[in-house]
Amino acid sequence: MSGILNTTGAVSGILGKTVGGTNAAEIGAGVLPVGITGGSGLDESPLNGRNMIINGGMQVWQRATATTTVTDASYTTVDRWRLYSSSDGAYTSEKHAMSLAEINTTGHSSAIAFNVTTADTSIAAAQYSFFDQRIESQNMQHLQWGTAAAKDVTLSFWVKSKIAGTYCVSIGKPDTTSYYLNREYTINDADTWEYKTITITPTAGSTTLITGAGGIIDNNNGIGIYLRFGLAWGTDYHATTNTWATGADWSSDQQVNWMSSTDNDFYITGLQLEAGSVATPFEHRSYGDELLKCQRYYEKNHCGCINTNNISYSAWNISFAVHKRAAGTTNIYATNDDTVDEAQVNNQAGSGNVTAAIDSDQDNAALMLEGLYGYVNSANGPPTRYNFYTITDSEL
Repeated sequence: MSGILNTTGAVSGILGKTVGGTNAAEIGAGVLPVGITGGSGLDESPLNGRNMIINGGMQVWQRATATTTVTDASYTTVDRWRLYSSSDGAYTSEKHAMSLAEINTTGHSSAIAFNVTTADTSIAAAQYSFFDQRIESQNMQHLQWGTAAAKDVTLSFWVKSKIAGTYCVSIGKPDTTSYYLNREYTINDADTWEYKTITITPTAGSTTLITGAGGIIDNNNGIGIYLRFGLAWGTDYHATTNTWATGADWSSDQQVNWMSSTDNDFYITGLQLEAGSVATPFEHRSYGDELLKCQRYYEKNHCGCINTNNISYSAWNISFAVHKRAAGTTNIYATNDDTVDEAQVNNQAGSGNVTAAIDSDQDNAALMLEGLYGYVNSANGPPTRYNFYTITDSEL
């Protein structure tokens, strides 16, 4: 029988019939037929909205795709992933376009690549290199943390590194009472894509921190959790693995020092964090859907153009593509050289300074641009053309 579920819950070819004792209406309500399980290609969780991570497939890169040096606590390349560097070394990030062989292995066309450019062979106690995603609190309410019904979460991802060994991924929960947990995972073979799954339980380490009142994640637009992937951690951040604690325990003492050589690289993609104790297939979203999710936090608007003649100011309004997480900061940049508070003049190489009075809310930005000039001495002269773009930042 070749019946398939559609989005309304009907079953093609078997309406009015039963499968394994389950009728079409029950299937539409989420009741699986006898003999059809998650292992058969269906699972009991919703078919979309499972992945709490945004841009886990590394599809969206609004800021940059080329090699960029990582500065501490910065969003510099791939959307929604914040990068950190505080050591005596340095590393870069960039977009990695997967080869056909890599796509065949991982099912993903893009990854983020990190490369060490200055080695640090001895990480000091307070030093670190890592990257994370901050997940919005109101997107995590279904986990029921802070109650006796608190759910497990399962993380899955594809990873490749020049250095095999033990790495740590960690969760920090800042709401109510701050709690932390790190988990080890092993890269078995260097320069080889490997699939990892890690389940984190609310009672890890025989603790009741997450199931108690201190485990509550507030229902708001703040940070629900930090999900952090270590590349190197100093001893100040070392703690027992797989145990909830109150200290900033981001790593175990087994974490490799990936910063140790300029030969080292690290690739990751296909990141998914979902409720439950089983890793389901990656939730592939269209580029357009993923872009909209990213634009809730950061939006680059490319369409600024003003023609002036005998005027020195212009009003401009931008309607955002999606409702922002919070009223963010909007800035104007010259199209040709990315200089802040400037606009390209007449499509020339240079740019001119403009003063931008900007008032932003969660849906719009109103701009008043001053410092413009036209051909004031020639009534018939062509207008001066200003080209610019805007960036609105509402990141966590």
